[in-house]
Amino acid sequence: MRIVIWLVSLGAIAIALAIALSGPGTRLGIWEYGTGLGIIRQAALPAMIAAGVSVAAFVAAMIGARSMAIVPLLAALMAGAAAMVPVKMKQAVDANPFIHDITTDFENPPQILAGAEEERKNPPDYVGAEPAPRSELTIAEAQQEAFPDIGPIVVGLPVEEAAAIATDVIKAMGMELLRDGPVGEGWAIEAADTSLWFGFVDDFVVRVTPDGDGARLDIRSKSRVGVSDLGANAARVREFSEQYSAAAT
Repeated sequence: MRIVIWLVSLGAIAIALAIALSGPGTRLGIWEYGTGLGIIRQAALPAMIAAGVSVAAFVAAMIGARSMAIVPLLAALMAGAAAMVPVKMKQAVDANPFIHDITTDFENPPQILAGAEEERKNPPDYVGAEPAPRSELTIAEAQQEAFPDIGPIVVGLPVEEAAAIATDVIKAMGMELLRDGPVGEGWAIEAADTSLWFGFVDDFVVRVTPDGDGARLDIRSKSRVGVSDLGANAARVREFSEQYSAAAT
């Protein structure tokens, strides 16, 4: 019985580690991001099965080999947690449109310049009039339908002061500044946000322009790779807007 418990537990732990390492392997350049995501998809069902079998092994250990019960219990917890990763990813895919470029200005979106020449699969241009994958809507329409609350920020502050607050918020969010300076009568700030697990890099741009006696901030967030961002860019724009509104009051 002990050998079976060990084999079941080690198998479950190996599957959990495969899912856990899919991101770091991508980030370190060991494999492409598509391979990393493929590992998660392929290991999803085995992880669920492994978690269930490990629970059974834990019960068996409690009956006949109590001293090693911690091993299948640990394996069950690891496999169960790993199995939830693809489940959560699938939920995010189903809950968000298949887009990866969010902007507050569809007619004249903030330009990606500093990050344009960096390694990327998705071009820096905004293609909001193109059809969104898996949808009858355009990319711009899909954003408006899914995230109607996302829009520009208007404040009663001079451009430079409004831009300085934006820079502070971007730094507080842990993004890397790529460009921060005046453009005509306005100001442009570009940054890169790198995800912790896979190391995905998204461009983030804030354009500040005069608006009457104050300033208007238009925001854009775009993934450099991938088709669906699982709602990450919209969440980033929302977080920035919330933090900016709090800082500007």
